[in-house]
This record gives sequence, C-alpha cells and structure tokens, in this order.
Amino acid sequence: MLWQALAAACIGSLFYARRVFMWARRHLNFRSPRAMGFVFATAYGLVVSPLVLSLYRQGHIPSFGDVFLLGIMLTAYFFTWEGATYLLGVGLLVSAWVLPLDGTLAAVSTGNLYRLVSFALVSVFLICLITRLKTGRQSVRRSHRMTVSHEAAGAD
Repeated sequence: MLWQALAAACIGSLFYARRVFMWARRHLNFRSPRAMGFVFATAYGLVVSPLVLSLYRQGHIPSFGDVFLLGIMLTAYFFTWEGATYLLGVGLLVSAWVLPLDGTLAAVSTGNLYRLVSFALVSVFLICLITRLKTGRQSVRRSHRMTVSHEAAGAD
C-alpha cells in the first residue's frame, strides 16, 4: 500500500512538471514544443535512471521499462514524438546495460532480447497512437473553428 501511495504521488507530480516546463519555456525563450520535449526527456531520463537502477538492484521492481514507458507516454502527449523517441533510446540503452551482465551492452539470452524488442515495439506503438490522437484532436478543433467562423461570417 505504501508503494501504491508513493507511485501515485510520483505520477501525480509529473503532471505538474508541465507547469515548470512552461515557466522555463517562457523564461529561457524555448519557443518550440520540440525543444521542450527534448529537455523534458533528458530531465526525466537523468532523474529516473539512477532511481530505477537502485530499486531494480534491490529487487523492489521486476521491470524498470515500465517507468520509462510512462515517461515516453508523457513526452509524446505533452510535447512531440521526437522527444518521446529520444527517451525510448535512453530507456533501451539503460535496459541493455542492466539486463544481461551488469555493465555490458550484450544481449546474452533470448529472454533479454525479447524484453528489449517488446519494450521498443510497445513504446513505438504508444508514440504513434498518442501522436495520431493528438493530430486528430487538433484537426477537429481546426474544423470546429472554421465552422464557427463561417457561421459568424454568414450571420453578418
């Protein structure tokens, strides 16, 4: 129950991270969501990697790819797919470093290779799905604005 409360607090605080990044965007003159996505992905990777590695080595979590998957989804949703793909690469490197023999990048067994490939495929699927849903939502907003502006022009 304590782990659930801790996980809920961490996930809830991630949604407030957008406010911090929007403040940084205004004050540091980052205008593009793409640049902010890379900044968010880098910060997420730098914070989560040591934390997850220490928990994994202590045996508290069975799979650390899920934590990176959460970051990938948040990056794709709040920013762009490029930052999410960058975080996928970071997650794959950390996974490849930890899974086989600690400190090597060699996939020793087929089980480890399966974990890496399945993590990559699920991540790519979610990045594509979130990006598709975002573009669909944006096109609906645009068409709604066009309809409202045409109705207003017709009323004049």
